[in-house]
Amino acid sequence: MVEDTLKEAFFTEGTVLINVMADPNALAMPPIIDKDQVEGFTKFMYKLMIDGRSQEVIDIIDSNFKHIKEIF
Repeated sequence: MVEDTLKEAFFTEGTVLINVMADPNALAMPPIIDKDQVEGFTKFMYKLMIDGRSQEVIDIIDSNFKHIKEIF
């Protein structure tokens, strides 16, 4: 569906607007993850919990748990 829409947009003359819905909690995964990135992410999640923003942590986990099969 996305491919067809993009093809149609690229082959249309003139200005085209494509509206894309994205999950604001989806994590961008780099191709290679190093120790510093893991440490930084862990600190970020820890700070959210300490600041009383545990619902954000739960939302991040919920929205990204569905992609766990792609990683393993």
